[in-house]
Amino acid sequence: MMDYVILGCRLLLVGIFLTSLAGKVRSRQAFREFLTATATLLDVAPEPARRLGMLAMAAEAAIVVLVIVPATVPFGFALSAVTLGGFAYALVRALKRGNAAPCHCFGASAAPVRKLHVVRNVVLIVLALMALVATFGGMSHAVEIPGVVITALAALVCVMLVVRLDDLAELFGPTAARR
Repeated sequence: MMDYVILGCRLLLVGIFLTSLAGKVRSRQAFREFLTATATLLDVAPEPARRLGMLAMAAEAAIVVLVIVPATVPFGFALSAVTLGGFAYALVRALKRGNAAPCHCFGASAAPVRKLHVVRNVVLIVLALMALVATFGGMSHAVEIPGVVITALAALVCVMLVVRLDDLAELFGPTAARR
């Protein structure tokens, strides 16, 4: 059973970080918007923002590789938790300063940073840490095709929910009249 939990977390994290990375590098404009958002949210000059943005993208790429390669899965889960922790910390700092600029977490988004983004990251940290702990028990690799298909579909749905979280919050959140 834990093999499916580990597999689901692997697929979820690969999907999220791959989508995030792809959203930043899909065009020059998307990359510039990401770097501008990084500078604004972190309240730093453009050059440090560029270095931090490149570091974030390198971490995202490393996570994808580490989580895919079976021998490095625990390292991928650990790096995911650390990276998401850094992102959550940056978002909390931005919110405390009253900075609600768009974060461009998954590419083009005009949605301002809000507590929901911090909660999203904390939930993902918990999942990464849970999966990391589960790997300590070893992976039996005794998974069956139907279980893999169900796990992959569930992970895909979760990736879509995380990536489209701003849209879901807009759709199901309080309307402007009730705010």
